[in-house]
Amino acid sequence: MPAHFALPDPSDLPALRKALEEHDPERRLLPLGLHRMIIDADAVPGLADVVAAELDRAGHGTDGPVVVLSDATPITRDGEDLKAQVRDVLAARFPVRPVVLRGSHATLHVDDDAMDAAAEAAADAACVVSVGGGTISDIGKVAVARAAGDVPLVVVETAASVDGYADDVSVILRGGVKRTVPSRWPAAVVADVTTITQAPDRLTMAGVGEVISLFVAPADWYLASVFGLDDTFHPVSRTLFAGFDRDLPRWAGSVAQREPAAVEQLIRTLALRGILGGVTGTTACLSGVEHVISHLLDMHHDAHDQPTGLHGAQVGVGSVVSAAAWQHLLSFFDPADVDLDALFPDPASRRDTVLAAFADLDPSGARGEECWSDYEAKLTAWTQARPTVEAAFRDWERHRAVVEEVLLDPATLASALRTAGAAARFADLDPPVDDATARWAVGHCHLMRNRFTVVDLLDLLGRWTDDDVTAVLAAADPGKGQG
Repeated sequence: MPAHFALPDPSDLPALRKALEEHDPERRLLPLGLHRMIIDADAVPGLADVVAAELDRAGHGTDGPVVVLSDATPITRDGEDLKAQVRDVLAARFPVRPVVLRGSHATLHVDDDAMDAAAEAAADAACVVSVGGGTISDIGKVAVARAAGDVPLVVVETAASVDGYADDVSVILRGGVKRTVPSRWPAAVVADVTTITQAPDRLTMAGVGEVISLFVAPADWYLASVFGLDDTFHPVSRTLFAGFDRDLPRWAGSVAQREPAAVEQLIRTLALRGILGGVTGTTACLSGVEHVISHLLDMHHDAHDQPTGLHGAQVGVGSVVSAAAWQHLLSFFDPADVDLDALFPDPASRRDTVLAAFADLDPSGARGEECWSDYEAKLTAWTQARPTVEAAFRDWERHRAVVEEVLLDPATLASALRTAGAAARFADLDPPVDDATARWAVGHCHLMRNRFTVVDLLDLLGRWTDDDVTAVLAAADPGKGQG
């Protein structure tokens, strides 16, 4: 079999920095704060050397302990306790203090209790090592950001499930609503390919779902930029992954077979996604409609004390829906037919709509108010950007061509997910999402946060009615109801 499409190598940071510079002649990208990225089948045995190098870089020596943050989820490597292996490797050279974080939910969340506990543990640390998935990584980044001085964080990645290991933000739970906040770059990310290949299938499939958003989210980012609502857009989001779409079907099949090269490419792709978010200064580069759908599903499940699904798996399904929403817009949108006055409503007129959308989740109204604060800011910015929006409409054919270059159609994305063994429909998620919940999340996804997407435009055009949502859901899952 021929080699898979060659992405830039995130473990060769000097070469990656050079490539980013070449794609950034205006020097708009932010510095890459990650010192090293190790992707190796035997990365765990060399972990002590990584910690020693970062201690030396920070000038800490071993004045404090190496704090090892983890949750209570068992993780194995070749049948043995990985967390014990990490502690043993480190304890041979450093004083080690293990800290196991436990939350009030069935699974650990990045909430105030967890962040406070981690920050307290890291306060006197010489170095923090987080071991686990995206949640514990996000908590670790918050902990070192709060610590006094330059406390290095070494992230031990144990599953290729999310892209948040290698960036400088954390997704936290604030007032029952997912929010992305600045935290800090890890000093090093250690991806042990042996551990990751042996991770539960559902985690690997979640990573595939996260990757699929490469083919929809940048279109939302571009749309916000041409309307004057986001000045961070950078074409590096396309050039860094250019050509990957042509390898998608074959790569998905190889992931399904757990071919080592395909799993390693999944690790590298997710790392590049995280790095891209860090250097562009925004997660919008790879987070649009599909991510907000996932956040709303989390909100719904949390409010009803139901198990929460894996973020990446939900993003994969949401990406198919996002592609269908774009397909819906492009099928009818002609700026010449738009009533511009109706397109820019008084932001205050939408408050009751937003609060009503989330009323069933929280009778106190706190969740709705948190969402309204972001949505109001977005709608206010939209009304103030009217001259820029009208200019973009006049040049719509050029903008449409850029968007169509980014997008893949919903059938192609769904096929890639199914080929890899990942969920392509809400009903295939674990736990499954029923039709009513899926419709609620898709229909209200634009009301949650201050980020403009294709669904915002559809709604403002008056084309996000129940019938429109039905049409988009049908396009995302054309086989629904068929035997």
